[in-house]
Amino acid sequence: MLRTKKVSYSDLFFILRLSRGDLTLRPIFIVASVELGNSTTKSILSATDLKSGKTYILAKAVRMTREALAHEDIFCHTITNVGLSVDSIANLVKATLEDAARDAGITVPDLHFVVRSSGVTAGFTRVEEMQGVIQALAKGCMIAGVPPRKMISPMTINDIPAELRNFSQMDKVYFDGAVTGNEAPAGESIVANEMEGELVTAGLKGAAKWLDVDYRNPVLSLDFGTTLAGRITDDQLPYSKVIGSYCGLAGAIPDALVSKIVSEKYPSVLDFPMQGRYRVKKEVVKTYAEAVLNHLKIGKITSGTRVGGSPVNTETARKNGVTLIGVDAGDNLSDLPKIGEIGEEIKKDAGIHYIHPVIDEVAACITERLVEIARDEGLLLPNTKIGITGRAGITGRKPELIVEKLSALFGRNMENEVIFADDALARGAAVLGRCMHQFGTPSNPIGGIQGSGCILGKRMKKQNRNV
Repeated sequence: MLRTKKVSYSDLFFILRLSRGDLTLRPIFIVASVELGNSTTKSILSATDLKSGKTYILAKAVRMTREALAHEDIFCHTITNVGLSVDSIANLVKATLEDAARDAGITVPDLHFVVRSSGVTAGFTRVEEMQGVIQALAKGCMIAGVPPRKMISPMTINDIPAELRNFSQMDKVYFDGAVTGNEAPAGESIVANEMEGELVTAGLKGAAKWLDVDYRNPVLSLDFGTTLAGRITDDQLPYSKVIGSYCGLAGAIPDALVSKIVSEKYPSVLDFPMQGRYRVKKEVVKTYAEAVLNHLKIGKITSGTRVGGSPVNTETARKNGVTLIGVDAGDNLSDLPKIGEIGEEIKKDAGIHYIHPVIDEVAACITERLVEIARDEGLLLPNTKIGITGRAGITGRKPELIVEKLSALFGRNMENEVIFADDALARGAAVLGRCMHQFGTPSNPIGGIQGSGCILGKRMKKQNRNV
């Protein structure tokens, strides 16, 4: 488990200088991740030491997305039906980004790069509508002081800040869309939150550098935010293929469970207070967890246009040979109110202190099923590593229960084959920025496959053949 430990920019400057035993300046690449989620909107600032390839978290600013509630010009909604407009999104993003910069002890112009992403897809009818949200995020970044050139891939070495150019491999290779050695599916997006799946996979690879785990391809990554995102990759070189993709509901399920027992109009499990230490009966927890699971559909998606409120493109998945696996509550969110009624029943009959144990058990069961489906579909190789991030996958006792269930599923101890990390999406933004600027670290590669060296030479050969 890797948990974020924030370090201020000034302290990091000192740490990196001191670690070398002299006052030589180490190059630091500063990236902001701006994420509009169904429950929270985050701006997380990271700094990557371009010599070691390790990424540090400078600051994290989090606001509830319901703060961006709009009353006119609404073009999308969160899962809990918070209406959003371009201006309401932009203003929330601006405030959040400024909060993070202030906390880090820097200014917005000090950022080298900004990556925008969103999990808000529940109100969409088409995958393409995600572009509207991304544009609204860009507007917020610009009014905060981020120029457009810091939100797109640099075209030439001269577009990279002068002090960082010597660390770019742009004279040897160019950014061709592959991130950490993963080649994205061709054509239209398979799921509306495609970018989230890419970022969390990259972020888990970056997080693993702190855990001394070789979390390179093949991997299975899962992001349990309000919505579910994730990918499964194979072990091809120089670029691995995405062979599985996840979509649907994640944190929205525990959100629904507490929806009738918290006072907020747009409820989240984040509004439900921790209950302290109470003894609970395992059989009672499992009974209620099974009641929740009975309202969930977890399986391979081969038809339809929406899963858990989010648009999917099953035809594109089929053409690309990608297995789509999803989680829904009834038919496109229809059973979320029934899950809320179970929460009411738990509070009334068992006690409110049973809520969190039930949430943890449900999360572990969902994870087990998602991995089991991937195994049964032949998507897992003998050395596939599993990575998990997001509030609905790493909080409470979830990691302990998940490892326990996966160990039983595979018949071996999985402690060394599963990693957990918070803020993997933000870490992925830092990695994406590195890929776009070609800031590789050949001595400590993040791309390629487990046990292999740097893929720079293979990339050069591939790109030379394609020219």
